[in-house]
Amino acid sequence: MRMDRLTIFTAAALAGCGPAKPAAPATSDVSARLDQVIADVVAKRDLPGMALAVVQGDRVIYSKGHGFADIAAKRPMTDSTPTVIGSTSKPLTALAVLRLVAENKLALDTPIVRYIPEIKFTDPRGSGITLRQLLTNRSGIVAGFSGAAYQRPAIQDSAAVGRLAREIATIPLLFAPGQGYKYSNRGWVLAGYIVERVGGMPVEDFMAKEVYGPLGMTHTTLEFWKVPDIAQGYWEGIAIRNHPGNASVSREYGPAGMMVSTVQDMAKLEIALMNGGKSVTGQQFLTPALLAEAFRPQADAESELGGPTKYGLGWEVDSMLGTLTIKKAGSVGTLVALWVMLPERHLGLVFTFNREDYQALPVLQSVLKVLAGGTADSFPSSGPPAAPPTPVAVNVAPGAFAKWIGSYDTRNGDAKVYQRGDSLFAELEGIDIVLVPSSDSSFVQWDDRVHHAGNDLSFHRGRGQVTIWSGKDSLGIKVSGKAK
Repeated sequence: MRMDRLTIFTAAALAGCGPAKPAAPATSDVSARLDQVIADVVAKRDLPGMALAVVQGDRVIYSKGHGFADIAAKRPMTDSTPTVIGSTSKPLTALAVLRLVAENKLALDTPIVRYIPEIKFTDPRGSGITLRQLLTNRSGIVAGFSGAAYQRPAIQDSAAVGRLAREIATIPLLFAPGQGYKYSNRGWVLAGYIVERVGGMPVEDFMAKEVYGPLGMTHTTLEFWKVPDIAQGYWEGIAIRNHPGNASVSREYGPAGMMVSTVQDMAKLEIALMNGGKSVTGQQFLTPALLAEAFRPQADAESELGGPTKYGLGWEVDSMLGTLTIKKAGSVGTLVALWVMLPERHLGLVFTFNREDYQALPVLQSVLKVLAGGTADSFPSSGPPAAPPTPVAVNVAPGAFAKWIGSYDTRNGDAKVYQRGDSLFAELEGIDIVLVPSSDSSFVQWDDRVHHAGNDLSFHRGRGQVTIWSGKDSLGIKVSGKAK
């Protein structure tokens, strides 16, 4: 998720719901009104599909999909449609760590080198990293990305996570462990590798045996390559409202964001988390004390969803209008999952979308109003955004593009810049985009997809490196020479 309005919408929703009023039981009337809310959003935003589950106390009171999981195939979105849940995988990886903590096989504040002595950090400060620092993004490990952008790669073997863990150890830290905050996919991979080593089995197997199984999450897996009919993802467009776009998936980054689940299963997770660790299977998954530790705000953070927040062990923890809010969002570009829990109201929500669309986020406010016994406002009608002005190319010197051609390691996956004829192109997030020059190093992205259309892209050279930028925001660094 790239920017956030969730905090604003949640605050507005809670304000509309009153001080601490619990959600109303899901009568047939409430279910019908929730149906209308979701159908309204899907229709007015031209969303491909969306699913919602609502947890009240220890039961699921609403669980349904709307729209299409695949438009071309006319496959409906349901509450059992599998989707890649992105960074909402991270709290599940944290739960795996806590299962081993409960067995006294791991300790949150012990340096991780005790558990993985074969991993040798090039930066000597790495020997001081603890599990708590990995799970709160305070390790100093650089961010890391998901590998080949938006393509289903050839299946890697079970050593993939370990190979990446060794590579991570060779990269200098951004800061001394515990002395800063940096959201780090690579840090979560390292946490998954520790689970693998201490748990004595591939992390995919450990998650199935020790996390998904006890929680009753029978349709959740890290083995994404075995799952048929994963929801088709889409990019929002202008002339074409929904451009198909595959999710970015990679086995080596599995613990950071590659889990596949359904809203049915994620609702089971929320039941356990909001009921002292007792799962739908009747098992005591974790002690209330360990869950409280997971939800305890432990680090000042910048929300993935935008704005300041606190970070627990894999969770964003806020207090809005006197109501504790625990949330996590995840995106693999075109597939999105969002969890929101209001423990003081014994209320949990799970959303999945197969198009990333921030204009749809007020649906949270509407759902909460209905659950509180109120009436949701009609979702505002909005057509496609206006197309940006057609950029006018400036003349550049022959050969001026050559120094930018190559592959880039960006926060959104691998990117390539290449020349075809007299034009420069960028393959960003699996999409080939024309770059219209405004100078020999600055360009305008010319594409129908809203996320890219009309945005600036530029290249900077310095300190022996070439970096790629969107506006004033650095996307990543050039890692190889010519591409395509």
